[in-house]
Amino acid sequence: MIEFAKVKAAQFQEICALYQAVISDMNQNGLRQWEWNVYPTRDQLEKDMKDGKLYRVDEDDHLVGAFVLSGDLSPEYSGMEWQYGLHPSTLHRFAMMPEVFGTEMARRVLAFVKEEALRQGFDSLRMDVSCEDKRMLRLFDQCMTREVGRIHFENFAMDYVCFESPLSDECPMLPIRMFPAYRHGEMTPWGGEQLREEYGRNIPDDRTGEALEISAIPKLESVTSHGETLTELIKRDGARLVGDYAGKEFPLLLKLLAARQSLSVQVHPDDTYARANEGKFGKTEAWVILKADEGASILYGMKEGVTLDELREGLESGADIEPLIARVPAKPGDVFFMPAGMVHAIGAGILLYEIQQSSDVTYRLWDFNRTNAAGEKRPLHIRQSLDVIDPDLKGERATMPASGNNEIVNLLDVPAFRLDCVCVNGECELKPEPHAFRMLTALSSLLLNWDGDTIALKAGDTVLLPAACPAISLVGVGRALISTPPTRG
Repeated sequence: MIEFAKVKAAQFQEICALYQAVISDMNQNGLRQWEWNVYPTRDQLEKDMKDGKLYRVDEDDHLVGAFVLSGDLSPEYSGMEWQYGLHPSTLHRFAMMPEVFGTEMARRVLAFVKEEALRQGFDSLRMDVSCEDKRMLRLFDQCMTREVGRIHFENFAMDYVCFESPLSDECPMLPIRMFPAYRHGEMTPWGGEQLREEYGRNIPDDRTGEALEISAIPKLESVTSHGETLTELIKRDGARLVGDYAGKEFPLLLKLLAARQSLSVQVHPDDTYARANEGKFGKTEAWVILKADEGASILYGMKEGVTLDELREGLESGADIEPLIARVPAKPGDVFFMPAGMVHAIGAGILLYEIQQSSDVTYRLWDFNRTNAAGEKRPLHIRQSLDVIDPDLKGERATMPASGNNEIVNLLDVPAFRLDCVCVNGECELKPEPHAFRMLTALSSLLLNWDGDTIALKAGDTVLLPAACPAISLVGVGRALISTPPTRG
């Protein structure tokens, strides 16, 4: 029978003897992470006991283990990107006699630790273990929700691996800094170096066209600082992360796009056509122009009066169809909405933010007769383009405010997504939205604050705000864009 209890003063000598025995066993097995009266010390354990944080583990009335459960966080923890909890507990000085340290015993101890932490009002559990302690690493890898990363303590030679777990379904999930996958080289021959020049990105090459900031596209997924993909996050956290979209396809794709040259003239299918012909979402999208060279422009819908038959004739004859497409100027702050079925193309010298449905389906109907180094043209999709083009679509335009006084300005609210601009001048609160995730991209250097922690954002940084995100605020002077999926009925 296994029992857990707080250590009493009369039991203290027995507890010290247990720690010394465990340390001796560690040293005999080549582990030098603990040294009696260096760590842990008698004074530390005595204080733990007096504070009511030191527990003993007994099996059949014999002392076999001890640990400390508290809300005291090591200063080194502040540099880690934790994902769970506003009121975390920590497990320290976890020691078990080697003859009883088996997986089942250790699991039962950890289960009690989690139950006791929750009973005391904590919402999550954090801990660390030496990277050399393979037995403990296996245990925590099996029994904790995620590995967070490595930290280093002064006066200790080895690194320590951090783990965490939420303690209930009600545990908040914290903002997650995401890192992009890139489309570049032959995938984006029109790409350039603007992402490096503007945001200091370590881009793959000088033809980098797209940074997929938040993406669940296979082989082009965004990741956390620890390398977790968006799909892995969703599989693990479900509704805590994506709200009403748990168990559904991730609906949105967020990009930063850098066009050194003009993109091809293209069109995207709607959901019905894409599902029937591609097995994917259709693609409705919107652009926010972040930078544009003098005189930059985009192609934006068919010219007034141009019919589908005229377009078909030009496409099938191989003629330049650009004269049939409306060209409009593009300057920083312009917002363009492209519904599925609308012909469009990004012009040269533009850096933009793009929010779209999560789809990589693009039908290219004209590419200005460009060729690659081998003299080959990129393939066109004439039949599919003619199937889905609606020549009467004209899109919708808005303007992003240049500044504001801590307000959230809606730019677009369409069936596929909502797009807002946060104008910060001091501190702007962002209230929780428990039914869906949100995606926040800073356009200026800002602080993202919540109870107990902060993320410093540079221009171009993107953060995933989980559905279970606590109340947060943006601090500083500048702007950010927030994209949100539609509310599910």
